[in-house]
Amino acid sequence: MRQLLRDNWFVVIIAIVIIGFISYFVYDSNKYNVSSSKDGDKDVVMSVDGGSVTADGLYKNISKDDGELLYYLYRNAVVDQTVKTTDKLEKKAKTFQSNLEAYAKQQDANNYQTILTQELAQYGFSSYDDLKQYCLLSVKEAKMNETYVDKHFDSLITNLEAKKPRTISIISISVKDANNLTEDEQKKKDDIDASLGKQSFAKTATAFSDDSTASDKGFYGYVDADDAESSNSTLSADVINAALKLDKGQTSDWVSASDSSGNNKLYKVYVNETDVHKLHKSKNSSVTDSLLNAILHNNDGLEGKILKTNAKKLKVKFNDKETKAKIDNYIKNGNNEGDENNEEN
Repeated sequence: MRQLLRDNWFVVIIAIVIIGFISYFVYDSNKYNVSSSKDGDKDVVMSVDGGSVTADGLYKNISKDDGELLYYLYRNAVVDQTVKTTDKLEKKAKTFQSNLEAYAKQQDANNYQTILTQELAQYGFSSYDDLKQYCLLSVKEAKMNETYVDKHFDSLITNLEAKKPRTISIISISVKDANNLTEDEQKKKDDIDASLGKQSFAKTATAFSDDSTASDKGFYGYVDADDAESSNSTLSADVINAALKLDKGQTSDWVSASDSSGNNKLYKVYVNETDVHKLHKSKNSSVTDSLLNAILHNNDGLEGKILKTNAKKLKVKFNDKETKAKIDNYIKNGNNEGDENNEEN
């Protein structure tokens, strides 16, 4: 039995998780039975070298529209077996979990667990108690993607370089009306200009900036052209576009913009680095994480390609064509992550 479990880790994980989901997801219609190859008189769902696991009615209560669920079960199992859990990853997952819980509590402090449970269900998890595992798998997936990108970095940055990736620092001052500054606002603006003429942007930001980045010498982090178009950026598009026009070491003129809370501000922007290879080697994990996400975003199908490459190394096989088709179709269409022809060893 021990050898069987060791040789069939993938299908056993899939089977166990799906059994759990049968009790969690109740469907009133569109029930079906999966057609598959046979092992005696039982259907074989998936197999790896050394054996197979039969369906034996396992899928009879799962909806016909289960491609997304099957994909996440598939992804979770591949990620978990590909990336070894380390203390560093567990620490990162714990921070991620705390951030998710804090955000959910901001939405509804009394029902944050329900909010998170509903979100987890979309990714193949059945309860709030699975949040820790979800967070760990998330950081492990990022590590899996990072390992692949590191290996193929030069071939993956072509599209991104056109977006002018860079790291920036900012100085901001809060104003009531950018076109009609008060005496105090004008004095602070003049003091900042005078300081920039005498000392570094970092020292000036620390001394004068109203932004929270002042505690980190004004360092904001990674941006590129996509951030200027994103609704998730904490900086105004006007500020980011000003930064994109600069070369490394240059400082912008004053830029009038509103922050993410709608407050009027004046900004100065400084470009720290524009060399994508140096960004890749940054010791700041926020910068390298943002760069990784930007590379994934600018290479259509890359995440699906990475997943399938690692599944191939694990010798995952699907004996049930319908299950495989559902997962492949979701990767290609539902998840917008490319197709099987993108596999690479």
